[in-house]
Amino acid sequence: MGSRHCRRRMNVNGDRLINLPDDLIHKILSYIGIKQAVETSALASRWRFVWTSLPYLSFSSEDFPTLPKFSKFVNHVLSLRNNEIEVSFVNLTFRGKVSQVFVRRILDYAISHNVQQLTVTCLLENDIEFPLSLFSSLSLKNLTLKTELCAPRRRSYSCTLSSMWLLPALTTLHLDRIELPVDNTDKCIGLISKCMNLKNLTLENCGPVRSNNFTICHSGLSNLKIEGGRWYVVLVSVVAPQLKKLSIISPTSEIQISAAPDLAYLLLQNYYCSSISVDDFPQLEEVDVCIFDPHRDDPQEVVSLLQRLHSVKYLRLNLEILEHLSSSVELISHQPSPFTNLKSLKIYPKRVDEQDLPKKRVDMSVEVKKYLLDGSPSAAFTIVSREELNAPKNATLAQDLMVELQVLLEQEKANTMTNKAHMEQRDAPMESHKGKMHEQEQPQPDTNMQPHIMGCTAQMKNYWKDLIVRIEQRKEKACLIISKLEAIEKLLAKLPASKRAMIQPCFSSLCSEADIITSKVTDLLKMQCDENRSRLSVCFRELATSSDPSS
Repeated sequence: MGSRHCRRRMNVNGDRLINLPDDLIHKILSYIGIKQAVETSALASRWRFVWTSLPYLSFSSEDFPTLPKFSKFVNHVLSLRNNEIEVSFVNLTFRGKVSQVFVRRILDYAISHNVQQLTVTCLLENDIEFPLSLFSSLSLKNLTLKTELCAPRRRSYSCTLSSMWLLPALTTLHLDRIELPVDNTDKCIGLISKCMNLKNLTLENCGPVRSNNFTICHSGLSNLKIEGGRWYVVLVSVVAPQLKKLSIISPTSEIQISAAPDLAYLLLQNYYCSSISVDDFPQLEEVDVCIFDPHRDDPQEVVSLLQRLHSVKYLRLNLEILEHLSSSVELISHQPSPFTNLKSLKIYPKRVDEQDLPKKRVDMSVEVKKYLLDGSPSAAFTIVSREELNAPKNATLAQDLMVELQVLLEQEKANTMTNKAHMEQRDAPMESHKGKMHEQEQPQPDTNMQPHIMGCTAQMKNYWKDLIVRIEQRKEKACLIISKLEAIEKLLAKLPASKRAMIQPCFSSLCSEADIITSKVTDLLKMQCDENRSRLSVCFRELATSSDPSS
């Protein structure tokens, strides 16, 4: 079904695409998998062999019901592809063992055709071992190796790297959820040191094999990102003398950074300040520090971290760090500002919802601001308040509530008019009924009196029940209108004056409309009460006449 739909859709634009050059068609087909690319051969004779010269190959075992069918497809594609054309990019996603024939077949084909960028995703169903020798290549420049769980499991499976590779041209390496082999002596990650031209390294949720610490050591590395980690890792050491850009996000262990004298950019995002140990960086240009829960740290740890960043020119700090430091201003009150090269300081809140903030919270003090800026009095200073960050969200919520309120008021207005019209229609029969009842007040023969009395009392109960239901309905709607007005009012109170001024006229108009409609609802309830009283009076008179033994 999907294939037929794809063909029909592409046939519509066939006349436009048929005249495009092959390299542009290749670029278009690079956004879909090789299975779908092969299927385009059925569109027209012009498309029959286009896929055979694709420099981008994307294979996924998830496109096939079984692994044998996927393996057969791989053999079919690689045997029919134009071998004269080099492969620039290969993406392989598969489940099962690495030893499966199609894994080696695809990787060997890619490497023999001078692949430059390779992404391999292992869908784990069990623990697996991935031989690094499969990746050995003289042309490969960019490699991504990651794992994902096929489905929620009772335990997490792992992918462990083994043997060694030869990647002299590799400049970018991205590893995600991989167990890394380390040297038993210095705990260095050997596979990294074997990539002599490596410049960019990303480690996401990675950890060492049979060790609780490891060292990232590379003489030419210029860009390093560490995100997450494994629970059992205690220490990650970084030794990279050419490092210029470093990003550390939510590490699960202590990060120790040393021997990076040329570091120009530093991003630190973590729950605790105390888990980050940094050396002195004289060339720092830009620093962004965000500590999610600084109140759990000793304030002295915060001061120590700031002092090590003294050479920075552009500094971003989250507000919670400085609020925590403001609770211990005695630590900085007699110390000079460490920032003598500062050109820009930006303060922003990480936690904007009140329920996420510590119960005992101190606003950023004047002493802390002075400590940060006294060394560079001409530095640009920007502080973003929680109100400013919340303003777009609160404004949108207020506008959405006003739309809901407008609809509710229109509905209530229509209901009020309809109910009033129905009451007016009942008034005439009621007056006629009163006249008849007046005539019937004359003495009548005592026939079938008991059922008649019971009918009157039942009717009186029904009148009261009906009135109570109407009152409850109107009360429910009135409370809903008032609650929406109250919610909007609270949101507007949180907005900056400029944004509040833009929304206030609409809110004022809704308040006036709500006043008019609730007044009409109140008038209608009065009319319904009067109507109910009239009906009950008729019933009482009829009941009195029917039950009077002297009549």
